[in-house]
Amino acid sequence: MKYKVIKSAAHNFGHSFVSLMNYGPDDYVMQYLADAALESGASELFVDLLSGEACPKELLLPPVRRSVARYVEWFPQLLRSQEIAPEAIRSARMRLRFFLDRVNRTTAWKYPGTVGLPFECRVVIEDDRGKVHEGVVRDVWVANLPEEPVRRQPITQRIRAVFRRLWSRLVREGGEESAGLADRLRVTGACWATSGANFG
Repeated sequence: MKYKVIKSAAHNFGHSFVSLMNYGPDDYVMQYLADAALESGASELFVDLLSGEACPKELLLPPVRRSVARYVEWFPQLLRSQEIAPEAIRSARMRLRFFLDRVNRTTAWKYPGTVGLPFECRVVIEDDRGKVHEGVVRDVWVANLPEEPVRRQPITQRIRAVFRRLWSRLVREGGEESAGLADRLRVTGACWATSGANFG
């Protein structure tokens, strides 16, 4: 059992996951991940290398899920190949982080519609002695810019606009009864606005 090479195994695992070797079915897995991160805003992928649990769902596209499953299955083989007993590993986790606030647009001159997206892949392994070993890979991936979505007015704004029009009409009509109804409409509109997230 070689405890001293666990750090090397952690680095090798992370390096393989973010490399061009991790492909399928139609593109590099890192391409799926980088594009999904830019589109969704979810910047970190977490994977438990012992249980296979992974999150968040925004990054777990079908090709990514299949790749994660393959790599989790391969992890014990990697350990044995470096003379590390899998049963000596207490925990093993991988965090792949994209730095969405550091995108580099200099790639666009050569690859239009793309940006350079810096990332860090950190694999942390704890052995049965309680010692923690880390392997870190840092690089930049050329990611595709998401298409600009069609901008629609949020439903809460549309609802407020309806109630503003009703309010204006009722105020113009005057009268205590109309004013009372207008007050009730304004309260109802506020309630809808606060729960607008449930309506898209």
